[in-house]
Amino acid sequence: MYLRFRAKYYNTETEKTEYGFFWTADFLQKNGNLQTIDDERLNALICFFDHELPIPEYYQDEKNRQKSKSTTSWFKDSATMFIKSMNELAAILEKYNIEVERIHAKKLPGKVIYEDDFQVTIIPFRDLGKNVL
Repeated sequence: MYLRFRAKYYNTETEKTEYGFFWTADFLQKNGNLQTIDDERLNALICFFDHELPIPEYYQDEKNRQKSKSTTSWFKDSATMFIKSMNELAAILEKYNIEVERIHAKKLPGKVIYEDDFQVTIIPFRDLGKNVL
């Protein structure tokens, strides 16, 4: 079983409705007028993920990061420590009226391009023909 978290966030500057979960958390932290306790917890959670969750090598190259906009990452259900922290992060986003989706899948809806002990990154089947990577 796999789990994906997605933020339904509308940014009036870019007119996009869906952003990466961590991008939305970062934007909220920088622009959201958060209560101190929420700001501190959000910062701790972001630091936790920055230091503990492996980052696929291709994301470290700016060129690949631009090409990989169609990729999606899913947690393996065995990644309980990360899923617990994602739910904490989701609770903060929801407190500030950002809709969060938790999507469960038995089978990944795309081609696997990265995998570690905690997560899998895929190119969704609908994007495979777009030469994204």
